[in-house]
Amino acid sequence: MLSLTLRQTAILILLFVVTSSGLILLDQRNRLDPIRTGAEHVVGPLNDSFNRLGRAVGNLGTDDSELARQLAAVTAERDQLLAENVRLRQLEQEVAQLREQLGFQTQHAELRTLPATVIGRDPEGSRQYVVIDRGSNDGVQVGMAVVSPNFFVGQVTEVAPDRARVTLAIDSSYQVGGLIQRSGADGIVYGRWQSGGHMTLRYLDPAADVAEGDLVVTSGQTARVPAGLVIGRVTQVHRNVQADTVSADLAPMLDYSQLSTLTVILGTADGQ
Repeated sequence: MLSLTLRQTAILILLFVVTSSGLILLDQRNRLDPIRTGAEHVVGPLNDSFNRLGRAVGNLGTDDSELARQLAAVTAERDQLLAENVRLRQLEQEVAQLREQLGFQTQHAELRTLPATVIGRDPEGSRQYVVIDRGSNDGVQVGMAVVSPNFFVGQVTEVAPDRARVTLAIDSSYQVGGLIQRSGADGIVYGRWQSGGHMTLRYLDPAADVAEGDLVVTSGQTARVPAGLVIGRVTQVHRNVQADTVSADLAPMLDYSQLSTLTVILGTADGQ
């Protein structure tokens, strides 16, 4: 540990007294002003910075609240625009469907038709049918054909006053007369959805002219189903030489899971 002698201690006290007296004398004569001013130039900006930092910290809670308000407003505006965009797309789809219905009615002026909207499906998902918002009060009867403009959908199988069930052509319980549009070869179209497929055209003549890509339309041999309604397209031909039979797998021309607006064919313009 450092220790001072009595003489050294006396010398330090004397130096402190002399230095203090000198500084006091200089301050009284304003000789320390330049030093004081220089110190203020150095310390002043630092002091201002600390003050601004303090104010920023103090306002942090207020700024967060304002940012949260602005974020909520922008989010609400975005959600509104998204909702309007969805609604616009729905309207565009409805207009397109109405145009297709009008086109079908124009091309088939000999038919009496009724527009309908899909309001339900099989809740268990084991059957392929839809429920429409038209029933016996609108003239709908069992057996009437239903189309999604230009394409065959199925037939009415149950009717209530304000609604009806339409069994789709892909359901395994359904069958309808069909023919190859290109060659005229005819047979019967069976639904195969429950069996893992779409549809099959069977009972074709063994010499029938049928090929992949051929369109299959209704033949007019099924009661209340007009001829010429497009059912599907041939995806594969099966020729059994031993059994002397020909059949063809069909793919539908529409997405049965997306049906929304349909047309019921009530009959012909002459009342039949």
